[in-house]
Amino acid sequence: MEIKFKRMSDNVKSPYKANPGDAGYDLYVHAIEWRNDGMQVCYHTGIAVEIPEGYVGLLYMRSSAVHKTCRMANATGVVDSGYRGEITAVFDILGHGNLYREGDRCCQLVIMP
Repeated sequence: MEIKFKRMSDNVKSPYKANPGDAGYDLYVHAIEWRNDGMQVCYHTGIAVEIPEGYVGLLYMRSSAVHKTCRMANATGVVDSGYRGEITAVFDILGHGNLYREGDRCCQLVIMP
């Protein structure tokens, strides 16, 4: 199955699978937007995706989130096959300290039937 990704600007990092057998594509932080008086952060990936009809993209936290002071606000994001906008991930801030920065891998996209 071919998944088409679109970088929304030249300096966006492309989604990446470290190994051919990996379940998900790592997505990178392109820009950061603070929300709800600093209680949430929206990580913009700068990536749009063309998911084939009959499939869905599921957006999950990476295992590195264990070492961060945030968690995905909706636990799992859903990217429908018809959606062509930018993929973003909203995280709740749980404390002070270790958050994702621009250029970090922040979440992974798994494509499933």
